Amino acid sequence: MKNCCLAFIVFIIFGCASKDDFEAVYDVPEEFQPIVETFVVEASSRGVDIKLTNLIIRYDDALEDNVCGRSNTLDKDPGFQKIILINSGKCWLNDLQKEALIFHEMGHCILGRAHDETLLPNNAPKSMMVKNDISVYSGCIYALGGDTSCNKTNRREYYLDELFNESTPIPDWAN
Repeated sequence: MKNCCLAFIVFIIFGCASKDDFEAVYDVPEEFQPIVETFVVEASSRGVDIKLTNLIIRYDDALEDNVCGRSNTLDKDPGFQKIILINSGKCWLNDLQKEALIFHEMGHCILGRAHDETLLPNNAPKSMMVKNDISVYSGCIYALGGDTSCNKTNRREYYLDELFNESTPIPDWAN
């Protein structure tokens, strides 16, 4: 409850400050810093220039059990503090799922992307901006009997292309 109240107060303070009073804060835990740096590199390789001076990522015990992360905005405007809250229960099972979670939340607050529930022809999500799925390009957690059909690591390039360009063509693996 205490964390919930603190988060509410932070959102109110940052939400009510005028743009003239705004001073951006960059505070990303060491655990997430390489992922944030990869986001910037991947954006740049796709012609999207991102300079991050305005981002806070922190764990929040007040998030519901079924919520892995939450961003405070869908606004690309750098004039107020961007905050990503991460469930302290650690929803991810591998590094690619952790990357997908952070990229998804940065898609909201840095790129201004909303959730996208559109499906590809093979019923895979069209975008990593889909709700409640951080396994869109992860490997198999438990590949039983040599079955590797659950390995989706070959999809990462498409999902990153689509994250930075919503009109990315449907990939061959989706037909």
